[in-house]
Amino acid sequence: MNNFIEEFELRKRFINKGLKSIFNDKNILEDGSFYSLMNNGKRLRPILFVEFYSLFKEVDEPCKDFAYAIELIHNYSLVHDDLPAMDNDDMRRGKPTVHKKFGEDMAILIGDGLLNKSMEKILMAISKSDNKDNFIEASKYFYSQSGYDGMIYGQVLDIQNKLENKSDFFDMYDKKTCGLIKASCKCAAITAGATKEEISLSEEFGYNFGIAFQLRDDMLDYEEDLESSKLTYATLIKDKEEIIDLIHKHSKKAMKCLKSLNKNTDFLENLTKEFINRDI
Repeated sequence: MNNFIEEFELRKRFINKGLKSIFNDKNILEDGSFYSLMNNGKRLRPILFVEFYSLFKEVDEPCKDFAYAIELIHNYSLVHDDLPAMDNDDMRRGKPTVHKKFGEDMAILIGDGLLNKSMEKILMAISKSDNKDNFIEASKYFYSQSGYDGMIYGQVLDIQNKLENKSDFFDMYDKKTCGLIKASCKCAAITAGATKEEISLSEEFGYNFGIAFQLRDDMLDYEEDLESSKLTYATLIKDKEEIIDLIHKHSKKAMKCLKSLNKNTDFLENLTKEFINRDI
């Protein structure tokens, strides 16, 4: 196991410990929420939040609460995405999806519960913070990028099946994939009291990392998507070399943003390399 994997696993365990404490198995709603949340997720987004926060300020309780909220939002979106009316997936990470385990009605409510729990965590973060204005500003951006201006509208664009050209796909990827990733990075910088330039660089990193991350997904699923006639950016252009060039282009831009912060970004640089070059 290389040093980055060890460091990443340490951070993942740190996030998991906090997430496990949120639900107490009181009823089927909490049981289903715990089942969804603790299904071996990567914890990429909360880890990005904590890492960017730590560039500008020591990690504290408000930081942790905000990071947990991000993962709660991400998991609510997965529960709803898996529903028959959406992507209709039966399995996630080797286990039955929430609607297969608990039923469609409960899956909808479990997703709703995770969304509302994220709001509780955000409000806790604000209440504990010594700079509430920063946390309120970050919260506004966070919920815009997880909602109408980001993730939810990106899903709308996806299911409408009206993606016809490269621009359409990049617009959808910016919202559906990059929304929460940008929010993880930018909100961390805002809440930690970074400068306007540092906040902008953090958001720019999130966008470029998110695009490269999604294009890598397209590459990994290319043959399967081509066979099933699923339309992605990769199956639209049918040119692997162009996809690889775009992945490298956006990876370099993400790395440039990190370098421009003039902080110790070694872990974030290694994270970028690992996730953009992953083969699973």
